[in-house]
Amino acid sequence: MKILVTGAAGFIASRVVERLLKEGHEVIGVDDFDIYYSRGQKEKNLMPVLLHPKFKLIEDNLATMALVTVLKGTEAVIHLAAQPGVRGSWGSSFHRYVTNNIQVTQRLLEESKANKLKRFVYASSSSVYGDVGEVLNEEMKCQPKSPYGVTKLAAEHLCQLYNLEYKMPTVSLRFFSVYGPGQRPDMAFHRFCQNIIHEAPMTIYGDGKQIRDFTYVDDVVEIIAASLLAEVVGQVINVGGGSPATLLEAAALLEEISGKTSPKTFLERQKGDVFSTRADTAKLERLFGSKPKMSLKEGLAREWEWMKKFVQSEDEEKAIKSNVQIIGGADEADLAEAKAEAKSHRKAKLKAKAGKNSKPAPDNSSSDSEAPES
Repeated sequence: MKILVTGAAGFIASRVVERLLKEGHEVIGVDDFDIYYSRGQKEKNLMPVLLHPKFKLIEDNLATMALVTVLKGTEAVIHLAAQPGVRGSWGSSFHRYVTNNIQVTQRLLEESKANKLKRFVYASSSSVYGDVGEVLNEEMKCQPKSPYGVTKLAAEHLCQLYNLEYKMPTVSLRFFSVYGPGQRPDMAFHRFCQNIIHEAPMTIYGDGKQIRDFTYVDDVVEIIAASLLAEVVGQVINVGGGSPATLLEAAALLEEISGKTSPKTFLERQKGDVFSTRADTAKLERLFGSKPKMSLKEGLAREWEWMKKFVQSEDEEKAIKSNVQIIGGADEADLAEAKAEAKSHRKAKLKAKAGKNSKPAPDNSSSDSEAPES
């Protein structure tokens, strides 16, 4: 099967690409390496697959690129690209969420109509629910508490509309707090591991008693791959890990695993953060015959081992850049300046490398914007 994976260099998508290639599929990955977090980490995510004969990476912006060409001959789309971040979705940055979460999804659906896809898999989020209950099932009324959640729910509705009106074989998977090796640097466990390694205080928003249903990344990849063939067209499905815990409990587990303790700094609860995101997975088990299996302790142990290697492999500059630069409140001039600086640095680095190797190096500098994965 020829499959398009959007946000291909991201945390989840890069592992999806690897899984699909192992199954013998032909994969086209699209990503434009946005400045939301380190390009270097995204490039590392793709290192295992870059030279695979059945993988093609296209660096471009899904909001503006010619989708007809990239979709030609495609049999399935796995749409993991999105503008992430609950806290960053407020204020002047909201237009990026509208573009990257709603408009990009609509473009992909519209341009896919003529392709007679076998499946269009959309990566949604538990953020669509809001605080409607402690255990969340797909029949509940969604009342998102953040602009981010609003845009993810809007894209879900678009998928349902194209399924109803154009028979588009869509399925929306609502992910719950995905973690594991390769996790984005703005996410809690990545930050907690960094704090422990550098003997710095853990920063926790709120009192730390909020509950999350943590889901290991490989379990999510398994469900995504299975959704290409399972009888799930037109469905919205929770993908939760079955490992609900408070942030404080998860932090304590990381301290136990690492053998180190870290002081806690508590900050004001952020707007849009919900109290509980526990997933009802009855529908997932019924449709797929399975559910996520990784325990939180084992999953955190794997992420901890990855984080130690990740930090050790970074020079000082990359270690600084691995800490996410939240886009909330940034204006277009600030973003343009940051992009120009990143591009200039990359060109200088490539030039130095080319001189060292006595042969020219390609210019793979990042383009204007990307919709990183959910």
